[in-house]
Amino acid sequence: MNTSDIEERFEQIVKMLFENFAIQKGESKYLLKEIEFYFYNKNHRDIITHPRVSKALCWYVNDFGGIDLNFESRIQKEEQIDSKGKKTMKYVLDDESYFGGILIRQLISEDGRETLNGPLACAELFRCYEATGIGMNEDLPLLVERDNGKVEYFSKPRFNILRKNQTIEQKVNNILYEYHEPIDKQLLYSDFSNFINKHYGYERQTTSR
Repeated sequence: MNTSDIEERFEQIVKMLFENFAIQKGESKYLLKEIEFYFYNKNHRDIITHPRVSKALCWYVNDFGGIDLNFESRIQKEEQIDSKGKKTMKYVLDDESYFGGILIRQLISEDGRETLNGPLACAELFRCYEATGIGMNEDLPLLVERDNGKVEYFSKPRFNILRKNQTIEQKVNNILYEYHEPIDKQLLYSDFSNFINKHYGYERQTTSR
């Protein structure tokens, strides 16, 4: 899939999630209020996306403690010898790699009285489970179908891609610590510049009806 195909798929998915799904934990249901899309493949080199190996529709705790709903994701991880002669286990970024997911940034209760604002607040739904597994199915957050009616929403750039005063080169170099070289850094700097302001964030304008 190329960039235009992927962006079209994002649009289809966000409409479906906002209008036809909710997250249920126990007796409570939450509607998706704000989400962000992250996906990397050879034709859509959005390197800000964290590498992962996953089946589709798995919950994933990302590197910042938030929760993603994963796309199918595949990337090799290998042990290699670094420049200091030390064995390291890191990802191998090649043309066969593809990975990503949907960051949950805001949730709202179905009655509209409670808002979980920010990735960390949303992640609280996914903490503290019975260690023995007893009653776990009742407590585990699930993506469930729900008719939310027609939902108005708008797209916008993603939040906090760069820290204050951080350059693109510094950010990409930090990201590349997770990967084995060789990687074409100059190409990834350019790709990062192309994706940083993409409108891959989506926010609900209205509640269900």
